[in-house]
Amino acid sequence: MVQDIRDIITDVSVTADVTLVTVYNLPNKTEIIAKLFEALAEEGVNVDMISLTPSQGLTQTVSFSASDETLTQTLTTVGKIKCSYPSVRMDVNTSNCKLTFKGEAMKTRCGVAASVFASLGENGVEVKLVTTSETKISCLVDEAQIATVYDVLEKVYGLTNC
Repeated sequence: MVQDIRDIITDVSVTADVTLVTVYNLPNKTEIIAKLFEALAEEGVNVDMISLTPSQGLTQTVSFSASDETLTQTLTTVGKIKCSYPSVRMDVNTSNCKLTFKGEAMKTRCGVAASVFASLGENGVEVKLVTTSETKISCLVDEAQIATVYDVLEKVYGLTNC
């Protein structure tokens, strides 16, 4: 684990009530992904984390997160996409929380993601979705593990009020 992780990760936030949606068998065309996210926006669904699985020929898989409050709009929207592309299928997983680890030092430090995954994994917290930027790592985890998450945040990162 990175020895000075508390100096690298300077802020952690926790967002509750997050839904994970995975849409399978979308045609492997960027404009189809655009149509999906345009339709979600039109329904008032504020998409947060997005992960696109590398293409497997003619189809691709996209996962994204949104608030549990917009579940009905999300299901309706993906249902409309399915009407145009019948092979599309969807998995929905509600009641998650997003952990966001932030720090400017992440730009130049190696091993930060490894440290985050190790601290969560060693405590039995399973990560469902990950997105990153130069200064952020966001992980989606089951809300049922929130007590363990808070223990990890206090023990490893010295954070008590996330």
